[in-house]
Amino acid sequence: MENRSFDHILGWLKRTRPDIDGLSGGEFNRVNASDPTSPAVSVSDDAFFVDSDPGHSIQAIREQIFGCNDTSANPAPMSGFVQQAESMGVDGLSKTVMSGFKTGVVAGLR
Repeated sequence: MENRSFDHILGWLKRTRPDIDGLSGGEFNRVNASDPTSPAVSVSDDAFFVDSDPGHSIQAIREQIFGCNDTSANPAPMSGFVQQAESMGVDGLSKTVMSGFKTGVVAGLR
């Protein structure tokens, strides 16, 4: 249901496989998804192990995908991963949910 798993493991394959709908490097989420002046957390390719992950409840997933309770956006903005991670109170989780593995780091994908 969520795109984070794909981006975490496979998102950076776009660098070598442009046909994959992966990460460009310009993606980000704001700490407060509804505030355009809120600090941004950008995607990165510096994940070095699988760490804590965001919530999995229906409400948490809705917040991650839409950034709010309004689910009418089409396509979904995928704007609430950082906001939802911040609400969990785990230090560093916001950066972790926006991190993925560099191409070649995951042994099965070399």
